[in-house]
Amino acid sequence: MAPALSLPPRRLAAAAGLVLVAGAAGTALRDAALTWWPAATASSASWPAVIPWTLTVINTIGVVVAVRLLRTVLRAHDPNNPWRLLWITGFLGGFTSYSSLVAAWAVAWHRSVAAGLLEAAITVALGVLAAEASLRWRSHS
Repeated sequence: MAPALSLPPRRLAAAAGLVLVAGAAGTALRDAALTWWPAATASSASWPAVIPWTLTVINTIGVVVAVRLLRTVLRAHDPNNPWRLLWITGFLGGFTSYSSLVAAWAVAWHRSVAAGLLEAAITVALGVLAAEASLRWRSHS
């Protein structure tokens, strides 16, 4: 059965609620991690210190978890499935943040072009490698 392109009002409200609650939880976890392990912002910090390593790790973990979920328990579910909305759209959507990474990248870039290029290369490479590793990862179930 093909996924519905639109949802009835009650299902839409329930879906929006799931995404809102799970997204808030994911965002809170990301914010806690960034508070515990922040990137340096002082102008005296060396350029490797201004690279947002914590955010890079968070986004890489998000890729691994999303791919694993979509390759296993959420494989056959349509985009409107409540579990998919909860975990992929909501929680992981809030947990990962490529927009924050781009803002942090701009800080590194203005400090050092080499830092900006290194951060961009690492982020893209880790995302691709994490997705590829997750696709190749065999479930032992």
